[in-house]
Amino acid sequence: MIKSILVAVDASAHARAALEHAIDLGTLYQARMTGLYVLDIRYLEMPPSLDYSYTFEAVPPTVVPPDVMDKFKVKSERILGDFKEAVTKTGLPVETRVEEGVPGQVIADMGDTYDVVVMGKRGEHAKWGRDLLGSTAESVARRSATPVLLVEGESRPVKKALVLFDGSHPAIRGLKMAADLADRAAVGLRVLTVDDEPERGRATLAEAKAYLQPLGLEATYSVLPGRAAKTVAFSLRDDPADVVIMGMRGHSPLRHLILGRTTEQVMRSVPLPVLLVP
Repeated sequence: MIKSILVAVDASAHARAALEHAIDLGTLYQARMTGLYVLDIRYLEMPPSLDYSYTFEAVPPTVVPPDVMDKFKVKSERILGDFKEAVTKTGLPVETRVEEGVPGQVIADMGDTYDVVVMGKRGEHAKWGRDLLGSTAESVARRSATPVLLVEGESRPVKKALVLFDGSHPAIRGLKMAADLADRAAVGLRVLTVDDEPERGRATLAEAKAYLQPLGLEATYSVLPGRAAKTVAFSLRDDPADVVIMGMRGHSPLRHLILGRTTEQVMRSVPLPVLLVP
């Protein structure tokens, strides 16, 4: 049950898409919505450009002038004002927050008191990066103890979900979230297990069937061989979906310490919203 949603906002297209997805989700569950803008202290305490002829001299950090800080705050107020206006039109309860810190840390820490975190895969400085996934999104995914919905730069209606299932505890929780979403919004489910051993894969998939079939939900099931990220991408070409739902960590002795390798590869390579469940 989703009763509260934290939405990370900035001036990017990804953040605007995150807001649209969050409103759809919030309307479905009648959830409380909170918009969060993080003033990145890394931009407020930047080292100056260094002159290497003075390599051995101590160089103090640059102190950002007060007028620059004021501009950051004005910007945050404008963005959060637009957020509040958009949510208010839906009738959902809404609040806004401005915090200072490293965005990935702040979002993940605040997310602990919410049911879902919604944010863009990339931020407003995406054009300066080469990676397909922003560092803040990756940091939140690694740290979060709350489900995280990472979205692309354009929102789309969710009519079908691809659920990756490996039988791990996070995958089971992801399956349950998918089932609740399907029950409320008539979302079709496709459950996929990736395993090079067909018999083991079918046994794993049987666990998902045992949970979903008594609920009477529209669902299909398949087992495919190969590496998960490539198999998922290949599968989506043949049978498109609107969102991928998966556990943050699968079966691994380090599953409580790091983001799962498969999870990281999928959220980087699949051009769809990805709901990561811890």
